[in-house]
Amino acid sequence: MNFKHKIVITQHQPWRSRALIVGIVATLLLSAFGLYRYTRATTVSDFERAQSERDSLLDERRTLTRELRSAKSENESLKNQVAYLGRSQEIDGAACSSVKQSLGQLQAEASDLREQLAFYRGIVSPQESQAGVRVYDFKISKSKTETDGYHYDLVLIQPVRSEKRVAGSIDILIEGLKAGQKQTLRFAEISADSNKNLVFSFKYFEEFGGQVRLPAGFRPLRATVALQPSGETGPKIEDEYEWAKILQEAAAP
Repeated sequence: MNFKHKIVITQHQPWRSRALIVGIVATLLLSAFGLYRYTRATTVSDFERAQSERDSLLDERRTLTRELRSAKSENESLKNQVAYLGRSQEIDGAACSSVKQSLGQLQAEASDLREQLAFYRGIVSPQESQAGVRVYDFKISKSKTETDGYHYDLVLIQPVRSEKRVAGSIDILIEGLKAGQKQTLRFAEISADSNKNLVFSFKYFEEFGGQVRLPAGFRPLRATVALQPSGETGPKIEDEYEWAKILQEAAAP
């Protein structure tokens, strides 16, 4: 077997290796610089964007803080107004109640004064009044302590033009029903006081009051006040009253 040897002779060029290395290094440096610039630009942009968002959020927080303070101030003002209005309403209510009470008292006093005026007018103005003794007022009040007990108030007057003292006796008759039957009770039968007889003797007016007790089961319908002047002072006088009209509210025990 014959072997043939071939010898290749190449020329050594070391500068090419160095140029290649320099080129590779330069390429790496350029790539690194480009990456740095890109990264820096991107980072700065993101930072500026983040800083802008942060500033925007800070402004929004400051705005919300101001609005919250304003809302709290308005809420406190509204609370004060509500409290003031509530207090004013209480004061107005108390004042209104006081005024109503005072007005009621004044009306009651005015009513009493009118009654007194009418009473004295009946005495001092004989031309407008019935001559001689007469009944000015008669009332019956239910007792609070006794089932069939009542209190009566009677006022007799005489005009001042009459200079004579008038005297006589009084009888109070109560008509009603008991067990479906009509029945008339005289004062002496129903008086709960020790004095069973009423007499009058006055020049201008006289007041009477006392207790009467009606029988159980008796239903009163009307009352009659009979005045019998003594001597020649005048004829007998009878005034009839419906029980429902003269009956007042329960009297004090």
